[in-house]
Amino acid sequence: MSYSWGASHGPARAGRVTIDRGAASVQDAGVHRPLDVPDPLQGARPAARPADTGDATPEQQRVADELAPMVEVWQRLLAQHVPDRAGRCRTCTKGGTGLPTTPWPCVIHGIADMARRSYDAQRGRAAS
Repeated sequence: MSYSWGASHGPARAGRVTIDRGAASVQDAGVHRPLDVPDPLQGARPAARPADTGDATPEQQRVADELAPMVEVWQRLLAQHVPDRAGRCRTCTKGGTGLPTTPWPCVIHGIADMARRSYDAQRGRAAS
């Protein structure tokens, strides 16, 4: 898959719908309505705050619950998504990701940490 420099600038057309990326709106047959464009770092936590489930979205919690029994997967995610010297996520800021300034802990690390805590809680309930 290749990406073109500047592909996210200017209008795009899909069928009868024109998407003006610069203005973040959709125009369909003369009707103008706002387009919900998510921030690339939406859900990311500031670097100084520890990851906790209190600020997790329901979708992130669902992913963490599905990931909890996959111990090797969330352990690998926790091992790979670590901070660099500048306080950014080492994996998320690698070239080609499009996220050069993602702070640590990143969303992926937060979800993996929620999965770890969910797994530990399930094991604790099973042991009692």
